Amino acid sequence: MNGVGYYEDDAFFDACDRAGILLWQDFTFACMPYPDDDPAFRVEVAAEAREVVRRLRHHPALAVWCGCNESIWLNSHGKDPYTLGGIHLFGEILPAACRQLDPVRPYWPCSPFGGEEPNSEQAGNCHWWFPFFMNPEIDRRIRHEVVDECRARFVSEYGIIGPPPEASVREYLPPEDFSRSSTAFHIHTNTFGGNTVEEGIRYHYVDPEGLSLPEFLHYGQLFQAVMHGGAMESLRFRKGDADAECWGALIWSYNDCWGEMGWSVIDHYLRRKASYYWLRRACKPVKVIVRPRAGHLVTRVINDTLQTYQANISHGWFRLDGAERRLTEQAVMIPANGMVEIARAPIPSDLSPREWLYGAILTGDNLPPDQTSWLLAPYRELTVPEPAVTLTNGPQGLQIVSPVFCHGVRLVDGEEELRADNYLNLLPGIPQLIATKSPGIRAELLR
Repeated sequence: MNGVGYYEDDAFFDACDRAGILLWQDFTFACMPYPDDDPAFRVEVAAEAREVVRRLRHHPALAVWCGCNESIWLNSHGKDPYTLGGIHLFGEILPAACRQLDPVRPYWPCSPFGGEEPNSEQAGNCHWWFPFFMNPEIDRRIRHEVVDECRARFVSEYGIIGPPPEASVREYLPPEDFSRSSTAFHIHTNTFGGNTVEEGIRYHYVDPEGLSLPEFLHYGQLFQAVMHGGAMESLRFRKGDADAECWGALIWSYNDCWGEMGWSVIDHYLRRKASYYWLRRACKPVKVIVRPRAGHLVTRVINDTLQTYQANISHGWFRLDGAERRLTEQAVMIPANGMVEIARAPIPSDLSPREWLYGAILTGDNLPPDQTSWLLAPYRELTVPEPAVTLTNGPQGLQIVSPVFCHGVRLVDGEEELRADNYLNLLPGIPQLIATKSPGIRAELLR
């Protein structure tokens, strides 16, 4: 948890203990200077820190204490760090409480911190906002390939904005305000991202000006999903890179404090956005990933488990209409807590970016199947035939397959079942199996 508003109750920490979720725990200081020259204030902070550490130190889920969120970074530009308001809190009072009451856990002064400046990519942890989603160049904010430039070893904050499902918007907007032009809609829109969602929709899908609100919400969700999945895959892809391995990443954010178009992957009403499913797939313990490197598409398998696997990989080129494949198959050993590079494929000059994609399929005994795809052009520029998805219910779940490439296939049944997967990309002729109990499920296809 990288949060700064309050300390969660015991039930939250108990649940994380049971699930094996590790927590980055901030003290409740963020983004501003603090009057640590006031003796009374320092006494109150010390008392609060001791109480919090005593309450939480027995939880195995707790991984690290952090003094603050962004206070040192945002207030240190051009200043002597020892004159910053709060530096005595983060550098003396809080670490003293941790050393005294919980000496076995590490303490970190601030997120971000380390290097010649507090948000360096060369040391410590990094909030990777300005090179990516806070960049003034809109073209960088709408393409997940930008994340391939990141060299931070631990990215402790980054995010992508996107709208919630239509059902949630109808909960916080009355019918008369259910419009992209209504004041209420804009009040419930986190403007930190500017017009990024609109431009993301334009680049990947359609011109946004003529979209109805339901259409805007659908395309906006898919934009956030593509970005979140691609960004996380880019960071995980670096596992094993000697000069730039990434050891971890924390997204901003998991859920919302109210109904809004915002940064979460689960909205205020606990509905899962499309980005939840893309991020979940990107975080599979054993994951096949394709990323561009030096004019090639590089296929790697990342294994974050402590088990070695024998697997089969099929990788290569698919025509979007399913008429042709150029695949290579090979058996590989995937080392425990390791990475194996499968192939580096140049992009052939005879393949039209509008008609071909690169894909990889991973299978193996006792290994959940996985697949990935890399588009050579934005979805709106692809020449994709009319989709024809087939759904087949069986004892192990729902099999879904299409003879042609399909992007963002949404499974619906009129209810809000918490499915194992959704908003799928389907490689031509390659089935996927989805765990579901719904007998009336159907597929909604992107048009």
